[in-house]
Amino acid sequence: MSNSSASAGNVVVIDSGLSSAWNTGRLVYQHDFYGNDNDVMVANANTHGALVTAEILENAPDVGIIALKVMPDDGSGASEANIEKALQWVVANADAYNITAVNLSLGGGAQTTAATTSISDELAALAAKRVLTVAAAGNSGDGGVSQSVSSYSADVNQICVSASTGDGAFPSWAQRSPSLTDVCADGTDVRITNLSGVTYTANGSSFAAPAVTAAVAKAQQAWVEQTGTRLTQDEFLDLARSTGKAMGTAGYFELDTDALLAKIAQSAPVSTAQSATTITVNASGAPAGGVNAHFKLLVDGKTVGQATVDSAAKDYSFTTNLTADQAHKVQVQYDNDGFVNGQDRNLFVNKVTINGTAHSPTAANVTYDKGALDGKDVVKGQSSMWWGGTLVVDAPAKDFPVQTAPANTTITVNASGAAAGGVNAHFNLLVDGHKVGEGVAGTAAKDFTFATNLTADQAHKVQVQYDNDAVVNGQDRSLFVNKVTINGHAVAPTASNVTYDKGALDGKDVVKGQAGLWWNGTLVVDADKSWFPSATGTGAVASALSHSTDGQDTVWQHLVAQGLEAAPSHGDHAASLYEAVPSMDAYAHAAALAEHHPDPLHPLDVV
Repeated sequence: MSNSSASAGNVVVIDSGLSSAWNTGRLVYQHDFYGNDNDVMVANANTHGALVTAEILENAPDVGIIALKVMPDDGSGASEANIEKALQWVVANADAYNITAVNLSLGGGAQTTAATTSISDELAALAAKRVLTVAAAGNSGDGGVSQSVSSYSADVNQICVSASTGDGAFPSWAQRSPSLTDVCADGTDVRITNLSGVTYTANGSSFAAPAVTAAVAKAQQAWVEQTGTRLTQDEFLDLARSTGKAMGTAGYFELDTDALLAKIAQSAPVSTAQSATTITVNASGAPAGGVNAHFKLLVDGKTVGQATVDSAAKDYSFTTNLTADQAHKVQVQYDNDGFVNGQDRNLFVNKVTINGTAHSPTAANVTYDKGALDGKDVVKGQSSMWWGGTLVVDAPAKDFPVQTAPANTTITVNASGAAAGGVNAHFNLLVDGHKVGEGVAGTAAKDFTFATNLTADQAHKVQVQYDNDAVVNGQDRSLFVNKVTINGHAVAPTASNVTYDKGALDGKDVVKGQAGLWWNGTLVVDADKSWFPSATGTGAVASALSHSTDGQDTVWQHLVAQGLEAAPSHGDHAASLYEAVPSMDAYAHAAALAEHHPDPLHPLDVV
């Protein structure tokens, strides 16, 4: 399995697994939620999930694939519980794995209005992250007599795809609804070629959805390149509607991926050069009435973060993207000044560091705006903020350099653990205080590999945070970190640039680094800026999961592509292109099987 994250991001396929007969692209991650293991390959050469994945790759060859299997090897059915587990994994790992789209070629049911299911909360969470979920509308169309779509595709937080013929009409079996269908795509005689060069045709909304999933991935890549952000579901659909081809039935349109991408190239706003900025405030405070001093960090009047300080001076770090090569006002706003029972609450700012440049609170470019941030009661900057107000650093443009490419960073933690009460050691991986991923360490040492984008040519703190220490019936749960490797730079836990911050990550109880984390705490690697060069286009990703096996309670029956056959070859051609028709991709909720459209086998010859 390849650990490379593709340039167009990674696409999740939740389906029946993969086959060695079909292209799996750059397989970034795989997990079988039915069998509770990390192997999604099945014996069935033409398993439904393999065909769906291959079609996505034929339309978007630059994407990485994350395969999540939710069915037994024969593809006979999937529990809603396993589908929900798969989506929960996607929600938890969307950022770390740069996931842009999810393909749900699932069907069953006939919803005439927007509906919710047990996975609706996961779909909402993904939509909020701008990870777009594409769902098949189903194949029980009844000749268009009834206007409905499958249950999963009726959720408002996914893109409902109905199958078209590719030329403005609907096949009789296509489920659709003018109020629920978001976009149509060709789902008839869709040609997919396996690794042996044999081409099949497939029919069904299961094979309309992958074309849209591929379009989402390519559109997101183009939009990020131009704006630095991803499209929302509504933004993608607005682009798809404005560039799509109107169908013969009013209210429906077919996807035109080329036109959509062309419009993005023409109309997307050109992003301003950005500076990925780290601002560190070194501060302490004097409490009053048991309440510590609190401040907000603002840049140009907009809040970036906040912190509560105590009597010990420590660094509070914040990250944000700012316009590069432009001066900015970095503002430390003390907002809870008070006097309680003779105690005077105050904030003391010792230093403000912006992208490595330190500014003293008494420097010439620092002022103290007392009271409201209104420019009315402004004095020279000072460390001691005795009154509520804002310390303002007029930071010059050189503090915000252009960063044209982030560091595509791979971090590998080699670790093991000692269990207690049947529970293994758990850790979070953080960089500069922001979570990148997590892992559960068993007794055997193994590599946990994570990928993230970090500011290039800048030092970072890589932090392994052990968070479930316990003693149960005489068993002491502990985490053992053997090595941390950052973009190829291996660091021992006892190296001089490694510390162990026991308890909370607050800089208070810090000792030299050590392999055995006997207490909750964080192993901190102070990684040099030379370890984070500009992007090279690679980034390994992996993670650790532990899942329990639930009963197959609510079954979605799956009519998979079991009947693929190759037409006889014709000797009068140097090469023959074979074509066969799989069974439809229908799922039925509970015991009700969705109808499918049996297409006749017709051989296609090419020279």
